Amino acid sequence: MSIRPIDLQVMLPRTSEVSKLHSDEQQKSQTQQQMQADLTQEKVDTSLRQVHSQDKVQEAKIRERQEKERQDKKKEKKKDRGSKDTNNKASTIDIRL
Repeated sequence: MSIRPIDLQVMLPRTSEVSKLHSDEQQKSQTQQQMQADLTQEKVDTSLRQVHSQDKVQEAKIRERQEKERQDKKKEKKKDRGSKDTNNKASTIDIRL
């Protein structure tokens, strides 16, 4: 297939149009990829800041409260043991009028 001079005259101006269309398509795909990456990053940031399940948060608070109550009971027991020992050793009552 040979190219005649008349065909060449029509084809040369069209090459700039074709190259422009091709670069536009490439730029469009790059823009779409960048937008997708931005959306993904935004979802990740939101996910990091958001509490995922509130039920588990409440369970954690209950566990913390129960643990605190256990520790308080242990401290009271230790105080009771210590106060029993001191009460047996010496007990005095001061009454002032």
